[in-house]
Amino acid sequence: MPGPLRVGLVGVGQRGLQHVNAMVQMQKDEIVHIAALADPYPENLSDDKLKRFVPDYSSSGIKMFDSADDLIESGLVDAIWFVIPPNQHNGEIERAASREIAIFAEKPQSLFLDDIISQDLAITSSGVPSTVGFQMRHDRGYTDIATYLSDKWVAAMTMIAEGAVEGHGVKHTHTEELGGPTNRVWTANRAWSGTSVVEAGIHQTDVMRYWSDDDVEWVRAIYTDRPVELHKTEGDNPIAYTVIYGMKKGGVANLIFTKPARSYYGGRFDCIIHTHGTIKLENDFVDYAFDGVWPPDQPPALEQVRKVVSPGPHHTAMGAESTRAIGEAFATSIIENKPEYRLNSFHSSINSLASVLAANVSNDLGGERIVIDEFINDDKYARYRRNPSR
Repeated sequence: MPGPLRVGLVGVGQRGLQHVNAMVQMQKDEIVHIAALADPYPENLSDDKLKRFVPDYSSSGIKMFDSADDLIESGLVDAIWFVIPPNQHNGEIERAASREIAIFAEKPQSLFLDDIISQDLAITSSGVPSTVGFQMRHDRGYTDIATYLSDKWVAAMTMIAEGAVEGHGVKHTHTEELGGPTNRVWTANRAWSGTSVVEAGIHQTDVMRYWSDDDVEWVRAIYTDRPVELHKTEGDNPIAYTVIYGMKKGGVANLIFTKPARSYYGGRFDCIIHTHGTIKLENDFVDYAFDGVWPPDQPPALEQVRKVVSPGPHHTAMGAESTRAIGEAFATSIIENKPEYRLNSFHSSINSLASVLAANVSNDLGGERIVIDEFINDDKYARYRRNPSR
C-alpha cells in the first residue's frame, strides 16, 4: 500500500508516550501519518503534556478520542498501537482486527492466556499484520548475536536483571479510580502487572528465544515473596525470581530477576553458551571460541580466542532507538508488503507470554515443572488461563 501509513495509538501513558515520540520522528520521514490518539483521561491528550514528553509533537491533523472503540470505528487508521495496562484489555484488539486494522500490541497483552488466545484467533482469522512490542529483537547488538548463532546450537543462556522497586515509574493511568494502587505505580502491583517477570522479565524471556531461534518447552520457577507488612509501601510483587526454561531444542535458559526496595541498584549479567563457545556482552559483544586444531599444544591466551560478534558502543536494548526500530519495521512491512521485516507476529509471541504466565503458576505450585503446550491446552490449567472478570 502507498505510504505514509495512517496510524493511531491507544493508551498515551508512560510507554505510549515513548511510542508517540517514535511516531513523530517517523512522521518527519513520511513513513507514518499520526491520525488519531485515544486515552480515557483528557490530560493525557493535552498539548501541554504531550509536548513535555515529546518536544517535537504537534496535534495538527490528529483526532483525539476518549475510547479505543471510537478510534477503531472512526475509519481513520490503517494500524493501531495498543499500549494498555495488561489487566485493562477488554476486547479492543479483537474489535480492531475485525475491522481489518493492523495490530501493534505492547506486551503483556493480558494477564490471562484465554484473552491472548481470543486476541490471536481474531488476528489470525482476519489476516491483518501484527506484531508484539518485543523491541529487543530490533536492537543492533542483539540482532548481531542472533545472526551469529543462526548456525549454532545454544546449550545454555543466563540473564540476570538486577533492579529495584525505585526503578518503577509513576504511571499515567488513574489506578486509584480503578481499584488499583493509590500511587499509580502499577508495575509493583501483582494484580496489575502479573508480577515483574510477566511485566518486564518477558523481554529477557523473548530475547533468549530470539537468540536461540527456539521456543520454551517447559518452565520451573521459585519466587521470594515480599513480606506482607511491606506491601503497602513497596507493592506486593516478589523481591526475587528464579526461573528455568527448558528449550525445545534441548538447551536451558536461566532468568534471575530482582526487585528489592532501598537498594537503588541496577545491574545485569548475560551469558550464552553454544557448543564450542561462550558469548559475553562486554563493551563489545564477544564470543570466546577457539577455532584451531584442538586441543592445542599450548593453551591460547584469552585474547586469542576472543571474537567480536558486535562492536560497541551499545545503547540500551530497551531505549528510544529500538522503540523507533520496531515501529518503523512494522509500518514499513505493511507499506512495502514485506512481512519479513516484522521479527515476530502476535501468534509467534504467544510462547513468550505463556512461558512467563506459566512461571507464575509453577511458583504457586511449589516449583512444579509446567509444560507450555499443556499450560495452553490442558483442562488441568484452565483455571489459571481464565480471566475471572469475564
